[in-house]
Amino acid sequence: MRHLRTNHQSATDRRGSLMPAIAFALLVVGAVAALVLNRLWVDAAEVELRKAAEAAALSAAGEYLGDHLLVQQPDYDQIALQAKRRAAALSLSNTVAGQPVEISLAGNGRGDIYFGHQYNDAETGQTTFLESNSQATGVVVRTYRYQRLGNPINLFVEAAGAQPQTDALVYAEVSFDNVIDHFRPTRSLPVPALPLAVLASDPSGKRVDTWNVQITERQGADLYRFDSPTHSVVEGPDGIPEMVLHSVPLNTDPLLSNVQLLEFNNELNEQKISRQIQNGLYPNDLKQLGGVIPAQSPVSISGTANITTPLQQSLESQIGQQKLCLLYTGQAPMTIPGWSNLECQQVVAIRVMKVVPETEESATVIIQPTVMTTKTAALARFLQAGGDPGGTTATGLYRPNPYVYKLFVSR
Repeated sequence: MRHLRTNHQSATDRRGSLMPAIAFALLVVGAVAALVLNRLWVDAAEVELRKAAEAAALSAAGEYLGDHLLVQQPDYDQIALQAKRRAAALSLSNTVAGQPVEISLAGNGRGDIYFGHQYNDAETGQTTFLESNSQATGVVVRTYRYQRLGNPINLFVEAAGAQPQTDALVYAEVSFDNVIDHFRPTRSLPVPALPLAVLASDPSGKRVDTWNVQITERQGADLYRFDSPTHSVVEGPDGIPEMVLHSVPLNTDPLLSNVQLLEFNNELNEQKISRQIQNGLYPNDLKQLGGVIPAQSPVSISGTANITTPLQQSLESQIGQQKLCLLYTGQAPMTIPGWSNLECQQVVAIRVMKVVPETEESATVIIQPTVMTTKTAALARFLQAGGDPGGTTATGLYRPNPYVYKLFVSR
C-alpha cells in the first residue's frame, strides 16, 4: 500500500510569505486612519483655539479702550501691557486638548498678542498689520497647540516613520472703530443711553459751565474717580476733569440750566423717564427719530431742565455706569414752563459720579467723560458696503468719536 505525502513545508512557506504583506497592509490602514484622526484633532483644536483667541482679543481690546485714554498724556505702552496681561489671564482659563492656552507677552513681533494698525499697500493691494501701541485700531492674538502636547495620534505617526506636518495654529484679529454714523437698538439690546443732554457750548462765550470749557478744554475739577476693582466712584483725582450739571427749580427759566432731560417718546413723564434712565433706549423710545440716535447729524428734540426727586433717585442708581448722552447747542423755551426745544449735535459717553439734591426739586449732578464700547453703534465703514438704511451723512464728513467705539472680529 502506498502512502501519499502532504507537503507541509510548502503550506507553511505560503503562510509565512503572506504575513509581511498583511502586516504592511495593516500598517498602511493604521497610518491612513491615524492621518484621518490627526486631521480631525487639528480641526477640533482649531475651533477651540479660535474661541480662545477671539475671547482674548476682545478682552484685550476692551481693556485698551478705557478711561486712561482721556488723560492728557496717555502711556500707550503701559495701557497695551495691561491689556495684554488681562488677555493672557483670560486665555489661561481656556483649555485646548486638555491644556491651558498660554499667550506670550513678548514685544517687537515675538509675542502672541500685539496692538497696531491695518496698513493698505496701494501698489500691491495687500493689507498688513503694523505693530504699534500708540493709538491702535486693532489687536491680534495668536493661539496654537503643538501636536506633541495634546495629540496621541502623533505618537503613532512618528512611530510609523512619518513626519508630523501640521500643528493647530489660529490668528484672531479684533478691530475697534470710533467713526460712528448712528446708534440702533433692538428689542433685546437697548442703546445704553440716558435721556439726557448737556450744554455743549455758549456762542456768546460768557458761560463756562459747558462741555467744551469743562471737558474739552479741561477746566473742570478733578475730584472723583471710578475704582474698577470695586466698581464704585471714590474721591480722588484720576487726571480726567468733571463737569457740574445744574438743573433748575420748578417754574424757572430753563435757559439757566446746563442739562436737559430729553423727550424720547416719553412725554417728559417722570415714570417713563425713570424707566429709560435705568433700562436704556429701545426702538419704541426712538420712534420719532426713525429708530436710531444719529451720531453725525443734528437732532431736534424737546427737553426739560427739571430733575425732580424721583429722577434724582433714578440717576443715583446709575452712578459709576457708562452711558451715552447728547450735547446740545441751540435752545428755545416753549410755552410749557421748564420745557425747551433743543438742537443736539453730538453723542458722548459719561459716568454719573454724584447726585446732590437741591431746593425746590432741583439737583446738582457731577459727570465725567468715559470711553466705552457698544454693540448698538453702526460704523460708517459698513454703511456703503452693507447699505444700512440708518446712514445720516456723507462718509467724507464723518468725525471720529473719542468716547465711543465698536469692537468687531475682523479675522
